[in-house]
Amino acid sequence: MFKRILIFIVMLAVIAALTAVAFTGLDLMVFKIPSVQDGIVLGLDLQGGSIITYEAEPTQVNESTLNEDMAAAEQMLRQRLDALGYTEASLYPASATRIRVEIPDLEDPEEAVRMIGSTAQLEFRDSTDKVWLTGDAVELARAAYGDATGSGVNQHYVELTFKEEFRDDWAEATKFAANQTSPDNFIAIYMDGKPVLADDGREIKPTVESEFAATGIEGDSCVVTFGQTSGASNDVRDFANLINIGKLPFQLNQVQLSSVGPTLGADSLNTSLIAGAIGLALVIVFMLVYYRLPGLMASISLAFYTALVAIVLAVMRVNLSLPGIAGIILSIGMAVDANVVIFERIKEELRSGKTVKGSVDAGYKRALTAIIDSNITTVIAGVVLLAFGTGAIRGFAVTLLVGVILSMITVLIVSRLLLNQMVNLGVTKLPLYGVRADRAEPRFQRIQTHFTKNFKWFGIPSLVICLFAAVCLVLLPFGVTLFNFDIDFVGGTSFHLETGKNLTADDLNSIANAVQEVTGEAPAAPQKVGETQVLIKTNDIDSETREKVVERLTQDYAGLETLETANVGSSVGSDLRRAAVLSVIIASALILLYITIRFQFSSGLAAVVALIHDLLIILAGYVIFQIPINMNFIAVMLTILGYSINSTIVVFDRVRENRRLMQKTSFADIVDRSIKQTMGRNINTTLTTLLPVICIIILGVPSVRNFAVPLTIGLLAGMYSSICLSGSMWHRISNADKTATDKLNRKS
Repeated sequence: MFKRILIFIVMLAVIAALTAVAFTGLDLMVFKIPSVQDGIVLGLDLQGGSIITYEAEPTQVNESTLNEDMAAAEQMLRQRLDALGYTEASLYPASATRIRVEIPDLEDPEEAVRMIGSTAQLEFRDSTDKVWLTGDAVELARAAYGDATGSGVNQHYVELTFKEEFRDDWAEATKFAANQTSPDNFIAIYMDGKPVLADDGREIKPTVESEFAATGIEGDSCVVTFGQTSGASNDVRDFANLINIGKLPFQLNQVQLSSVGPTLGADSLNTSLIAGAIGLALVIVFMLVYYRLPGLMASISLAFYTALVAIVLAVMRVNLSLPGIAGIILSIGMAVDANVVIFERIKEELRSGKTVKGSVDAGYKRALTAIIDSNITTVIAGVVLLAFGTGAIRGFAVTLLVGVILSMITVLIVSRLLLNQMVNLGVTKLPLYGVRADRAEPRFQRIQTHFTKNFKWFGIPSLVICLFAAVCLVLLPFGVTLFNFDIDFVGGTSFHLETGKNLTADDLNSIANAVQEVTGEAPAAPQKVGETQVLIKTNDIDSETREKVVERLTQDYAGLETLETANVGSSVGSDLRRAAVLSVIIASALILLYITIRFQFSSGLAAVVALIHDLLIILAGYVIFQIPINMNFIAVMLTILGYSINSTIVVFDRVRENRRLMQKTSFADIVDRSIKQTMGRNINTTLTTLLPVICIIILGVPSVRNFAVPLTIGLLAGMYSSICLSGSMWHRISNADKTATDKLNRKS
């Protein structure tokens, strides 16, 4: 006994130590790793900053050289960012023709848009600073390695090819340089008035040898050598890209801008963390009250799980955004899901008369398939989010996937080890496991409702709401829009401003008039946010006009502060709409395929019909509550796709098990019994997931609240469809298949 107590204490101590280190000193475990500099990176919506997306002008794109041209454009933008002092900015391709730039702590996004996206100015200068040629003279710059000079020595070099009309100018420039004494016998390359630098900070000044003093470098090409060192390969590549910038065949258009002030970012972070902490505490209290001792073990495991998520995200250097925090908070609720499935199964085994040890072993064993199946469907939705999402949505997908995978580990290993140790210590009284001493069945299993017989009564309310959502969708092609599409989906510009004054209806009208005065078009009715903030939406306007709008409003509100701005071009909006439709279709198809493989086609079809029901209910919620449909919309829909199917799979898994055990019972009775047996689990898992989400609604900033409200609607719709609709639909579809087969057999 002493040995078992000691083992349990050691296990608790290890878990507590790891959790404490994660929460109070992540730098001890994460930040000191050589390959990790900063651990979890706060997204720009949490620390303040701007996200700018540039797109190559579609009419000017040459498909055959697109990759090289986009690489040159990226190099130009990086050079611009460094020159402007935005050394902490990140830059990466957003698509084949788009480049995304993220700049933290940016005070003037409009100025950055103008400076970064302006036409590149490439110049070839001599030692007297005379400009001989510009980037227009270059036909191509090609990085290579080999014997460029015929000396028999291989080295890194860049081959420059000039357009025919500029070759004489190049010969004159190099003739002048060749006649200068060292070290002035060079042609320097300048970008936007500043010299191009190598990786080590040296100016790149190709020397022109004295052998060209008579005629200069004639012909259509020349080479710039960089030596044999391995580090020169980077200089060669960057130098070639920078030269090619001057000949970019397309203009870079700013198609998206999102800017968040540091004040709003700090508020978002603080309120989200508080909401997450309160939500976690509520979940722990619920588990302790309802599941007693297993709930305590799950709570210890849950604290360890939360710390483990933080460590993994830090090691992965995840860019944590507001949707990412929402994903973590949601994954905390989902982490409880597997525990609830297991604990409910343990309680069933205890009521059947098994010992506590036998019930714990059977609970984990029999719940395993349901847990794996339900989590795989969530992973499917997360992977689709990764494939079709951008920016913050991809961050949400990463946190969700990390949460799901780690929850499986902590539930199946940590929680189980702790609970088994308690059993081994002789803690086996039934009330400690949430079961009455008389082993009576729970109320859910004693209700007399027949879900299969009363399917139409459960289905009618859902049908009405789903038809309403379907009508709203059908009306869209006819120009009737009942949805509140945000600029993410339709394009446009928005301003979130702090006025420093309690706003009245007259103030909102005067703001609308001031915006119209600058833009020439009446904006949508300004929306009051809190007491002193206002949200303004207009059609797509350029950076200069956006700046004029802020300047004009500053005349009326001296303390005006720009909390957030956003600008989305119509091309980005159409891409987002396409991604939303494709992602939902692909995720639904993959889930249907998986359930068909694991169960049968009729069950898979029933599950997908239930999912469509849940998505239509969410759409109806967007219309009824006029929730803005923005890029978070995709995350909401796919999260519900993955989460709602969890509850349905638990029901279907129990139906499959009961069909083996109750072979002489009708399928309708098996379905009804399975629904009642899993009802407590479905209600409890939805409740534990809702607790942190509701905390976000109460405490979160508007942007996160607009994510959490439809998520709540979807969670409730998913619980309803799993209990009241999905099993009955499987029964109806199976009966229809059986009837059709019988008719076919009679005819034959």
